[in-house]
Amino acid sequence: MGEMTNDYLRSPADVRGWPANPAARQALQRYLAALPEGTDDIEQLLDAEGLDFSGADLSGLDLTGADFSGAQLSGVRLAGADLYRAWLIAATLHGADLSRCRLRKAEGRQCDARDAVLRGVDLERAEFEHADFRGAVLAGASFGRARLPDADLRGADLRDCVFGSSAGFTVLRRARLAGCRLTRATGRVRGPIDIGADNPQLVDSTDLRDWFAEQGAPLIEVAPPRS
Repeated sequence: MGEMTNDYLRSPADVRGWPANPAARQALQRYLAALPEGTDDIEQLLDAEGLDFSGADLSGLDLTGADFSGAQLSGVRLAGADLYRAWLIAATLHGADLSRCRLRKAEGRQCDARDAVLRGVDLERAEFEHADFRGAVLAGASFGRARLPDADLRGADLRDCVFGSSAGFTVLRRARLAGCRLTRATGRVRGPIDIGADNPQLVDSTDLRDWFAEQGAPLIEVAPPRS
């Protein structure tokens, strides 16, 4: 058992808004009641697979490792929550607010996060293959070594975000970025990337660097194509 080292909230009294769905409310109550005091340890993860959290405000909560696979989270507030290693596979997050969330190592394959707000999120080593981020706000996000192959980011706000790290690249292989706002974005990416608005148009290497420069992000480094 370790000492408390983070500022994430862990008490039922810290919930700003409970989900209207009884099953979702009960699952959240059981999880928070089981969290031990004075330690970062979590003995029982939140099992929320397929549950409806509509109307909830879970801002700031410690939801480490929570299983939200297939869950309904549209419009839910999760600002500043800890979603480290959380499961968001095929979850629905239309318009959800995940600003400043810790999404490190989160699993979000095929999630639908259209128009979601993820401003300033930490996505280091997260997996969002085939995820839908159309129209999402990811300004100031830190992608680190996240993987988003085949993700749809058309029309997303990626201004001031940071791709990759000194240890590796953000994988955007075949991701769709047409219409994105990329001003002042920096870092390291691995393509090829699809810049076609409607029909596929894959670009890589020098052509991709030139495209990023045209979008106001000339400092983005593109990994050499793999043979």
